[in-house]
Amino acid sequence: MHRLTIAAIAFALVAATAGCSRDYGFTRSAFGSKFVDRTEQAAIDAAGKPSRVEEPDPDTHVLVYERKTFNQEDSNSKDALVRVTFKKDKAGQYMYAAIDFQAE
Repeated sequence: MHRLTIAAIAFALVAATAGCSRDYGFTRSAFGSKFVDRTEQAAIDAAGKPSRVEEPDPDTHVLVYERKTFNQEDSNSKDALVRVTFKKDKAGQYMYAAIDFQAE
């Protein structure tokens, strides 16, 4: 009976921790890997539709994702936004340039 109680408590703790992370879906590294060396469209196909797209200048697109990631290295703290920047290359395609995670 004692082992069963300990196992139940351990399971509840793991489930609670996983539940917090699952709401936001991805670790920073897992989400970031969906963009590296990809075109904008390939990245959207891999990561899903962004909350919005910003165009700060004609050669730059920024995909903004809301509440998608958490920081595994900081007690699973949640990120409010992820901003993924794409720059137009010589062939006219928007290619991955940078990613910025903004904590809540």
